[in-house]
Parts: sequence; C-alpha cells; structure tokens
Amino acid sequence: MAPPTDLAALNELLASASYVDGVMPTQKDVSVFKAISTPPASFPHALRWYKHIASFSEAKVAALPGVFEALSASSSAPPPAAPAAKPKGGKPTPEEIEKLKAEKAAKPKEEKKPKEEKKPKEEKKAKEEKPKEEEKKADPGMDAKALEKFKAKIIKEGGKKGVEIEGASDMGGLDFFCTTMELPEGDLEMLELSMVAMNAEPDPEAEDRKGCSGHVGKMIFSAGVKQLAMVAYVPDAAHNKSADKVDVAAWTTSVCEAVAGKIVKPAAAADSPKGGKVVCAIVESDPEKGKFALKDKDAAMAAAFAFLRSKGAFPEDNDDDSDEMVFGDDDNLDDY
Repeated sequence: MAPPTDLAALNELLASASYVDGVMPTQKDVSVFKAISTPPASFPHALRWYKHIASFSEAKVAALPGVFEALSASSSAPPPAAPAAKPKGGKPTPEEIEKLKAEKAAKPKEEKKPKEEKKPKEEKKAKEEKPKEEEKKADPGMDAKALEKFKAKIIKEGGKKGVEIEGASDMGGLDFFCTTMELPEGDLEMLELSMVAMNAEPDPEAEDRKGCSGHVGKMIFSAGVKQLAMVAYVPDAAHNKSADKVDVAAWTTSVCEAVAGKIVKPAAAADSPKGGKVVCAIVESDPEKGKFALKDKDAAMAAAFAFLRSKGAFPEDNDDDSDEMVFGDDDNLDDY
C-alpha cells in the first residue's frame, strides 16, 4: 500500500502511530515528507511528524531503511488554512511585504488634493494717532456713538469761545463780535451747534463756565475743503443795545454778496436764552477758479465787520493790534 500523501489521511494515520510504516522511521517517511508541504495547524499529528522528520540530518536520512519513492502530493489536500494572527507588534515577513506592495500597486492612485494656500497672517494694526483733521470732521458714515462724541467736542469748543466773547464784551462794551470756529470745518450743522453752545446759559454747578454770550450779536465762520459755513445771530433788543441797528438777514446778505455766498437757511428763531434770530449761509469753493474757503473766510469776516461799522454797531478800525487778536482768527484752538 502506497504511503498516504493526503494530509487528512496522513493526520489520521499518525494520530495512533509515530511513523508512516511501523515504529521506526524509514524511507517511506522520507518519501511522504518530500511529497507534501508543511501541514497546517489543523492537522496537528501530521505537523508533529513533519517537524520531527525535518530535524533529521542528511546522513541520518540516507541511513534510514527501505527504498525512497518519488510520490506526488494528493490533489485532495484541503485549502491552506488562514494564516495565524501575528502577535501585536510583530514584523511582517518578506512574503507579506511583497504582497502588500503588489496590492498597493494594483490600487488606483488617488489624485492629491491641491494644497490650500496658507492665508497670510493678518498684520497687527499699529495704533496710529488720527490726524487732527480726521478727528474734526463729522464723517457721513459716522456711527451714533462717534457722532455724539464729536458733537460733545463741538459744544466744548463753542462753550469756551462763548466765555471768551463774554469777557471781551464786558471789558470793551461790545455788542457784536465776529470769530471763527475750527472743529466744524465747513459743516453748517455743526457750526449751528457751535452757536447754540456759545449762547447757552452757564451751568451753576459746573467747574468751568461755558457759553454765556447769548446777549452778544455775532457771526461765526468755519472753513472746510468744500465750503465756508457762516452763521449770523442777533439777540433780542432787550438784551443788546445795538440789536435794533442790525437786521440779521441784511447783515448776512451783505457778506454773501462780498464772497459770492448764498443764504441756505433764512432768518429763524434762535436757540438762545436771549431770544433773537439766526441766519445760515455757505460759500462753495471752486479750486479751478482759485476760490478757496480759507481765502473766502478772511474776505467774509472783513465784510461782516464793515457792515457792523456802517450801522454804528461796532467801533471804527483804529489800527489797534489788539482788535485783530480779539476779533480775528488768531486764537489758539489746539486745546479744544
């Protein structure tokens, strides 16, 4: 009978025997050994025998009794068992490495996604002090909070200038006054607010006096890039002995004629504790014709004083330098 090369049959035979034929190893064991591959763990008896025969030296194999036969492995051998799980951390065998490489090569390569460009880091914005010109302007896009803050500056400037006018009037007995306001920069609405602040009654509980000049007639000017703004005010005659001499509308018209200006708000009741009326006008700039607000301001102020003198509401010019300092445009407003 031919030695079994079917692994199942060989395993069953070796379950009760140490060798293929008899109790001693023979050439029949060698014949079967060379005809089969290493039995899987599912055939423990055949595997035990296979390892035992594999341990023989060549000399011992050659000395075994019997005749060697070239056998063929049985086609009925079961499919190879799944490889045992490798212990965690174990290195893959060379065969497994080659298999992984083949599988990887067979897979279609995924297109690499283009790298997203890194967004440049936002540069820290250095805190820069705003130029005074920017702080002064009432920007049309200014939010409510910023606008209120700007108006507070306008009121502060107007209040302080009002106190100065009060002092000049008391010392010189003047009923009318002309001066410039810096912060509005040609904004007519802000210049009107300046006039209101100049005419306001002082707060008795405040540390500093503000306003206080409602009894003094005045014309105030503010030059901006686009225009010169002008606001004229004449109080009630009960509070100003020269008020009857000056019609606020005629006064403003006279100045507008001198500088090609126009009245944009006719005479109306003034927001002043001393009553009276107020008129608003503007002089538009035209750089192409050499017409600039700063130049128009000087000419307009000269025309305003000339009208007052013509009505006897302001002293005649006696070339006193102090007049130019008090009534002109030389006041230092940097602190306001």
